[in-house]
Amino acid sequence: MDTAVIAAGPTTAGTAARHLVHRPQPWERHGRAAVPPVAEEFVLMGDLTSGHPLFDEGPGHFHDVVAAADMVREVGEFIGRTHFGVPAERTGIFYRVGVEVADIGRWRTRPGAAPGRLTTTMGVRPDKVIDGVPRALEFRTALEIDDVPCGTGTANLVFLAPMVHRSHREHSRLAALGAAAGTGRQEPPGTPVDPEEVGRRDPGNVLLHDPAGPHNGRLSVGVSLPPHRLGDGAARDGHVPAPVLLESLRQTSLLAVGRGYGLAPGRSLLASLQVHVRGYAEADLPLRCAAVAGRPGRDAAGRRTAALTLTLTQAGRTVLEATTVVVEDH
Repeated sequence: MDTAVIAAGPTTAGTAARHLVHRPQPWERHGRAAVPPVAEEFVLMGDLTSGHPLFDEGPGHFHDVVAAADMVREVGEFIGRTHFGVPAERTGIFYRVGVEVADIGRWRTRPGAAPGRLTTTMGVRPDKVIDGVPRALEFRTALEIDDVPCGTGTANLVFLAPMVHRSHREHSRLAALGAAAGTGRQEPPGTPVDPEEVGRRDPGNVLLHDPAGPHNGRLSVGVSLPPHRLGDGAARDGHVPAPVLLESLRQTSLLAVGRGYGLAPGRSLLASLQVHVRGYAEADLPLRCAAVAGRPGRDAAGRRTAALTLTLTQAGRTVLEATTVVVEDH
């Protein structure tokens, strides 16, 4: 059994570390020669975020599901390179990410108590294997908080060779700039929404501005990207980091159900998040997110719920599509 300590990345608080454990398949004890890559199991263990300037900034009723989902993103490339032989120069890109909460009670915070310990058991299956090296990985995850099952997740990661990745970035950048130029002069962000409407307290953590609607269940809102939230990803090649995109979906979902159905953002949680990334989001161009809410309902415990379909666009181009389910706690 192999164990690695993964230092906290830009989405986690302080100097916390996570432990990644590889559970080898039985055949590995007899050598890997001539054996093609097969599904492997890994366990990622670490405390839920505590004191994070974005994920833990707000009413603090729930731990942030988006932060938990992002933990898999942080270790995906590492697993590909260290356990499946993916060359270091290839760039890993998650194009599908999903998480389903089984028990929202496990996600409630406990004032005064230590952060809960999140254990993510990952079944990782190689795909598009050429000469024994996968071009993609599929993740199926089971989530536990303090050893109690609390959800499941999925993710798909593709590895791009340097020239392919560079070509994709250049094509995406040129297409976005061309589309933006065709729309005329870009206006600066207008009035941001109130932090309470998106489950935050600090206005600096609000990404949304100038909402329109909801009209017939549809709300559209501008997405601004404060420089201090862009991080190293944008500095490196000009794209918007994945955690910021996921946070924009969370905020838009809470805003839409709050204004449309009166759900309280401070007591609401994304009980489901399914994301399909269609392209890069450029950090220096405006974004807009549209949310269409379905009819409200109630879960088995009588909590109010609402399902949404979201589309994040930039200069008329679809960046990602997503579905979410928001649950309001009692």
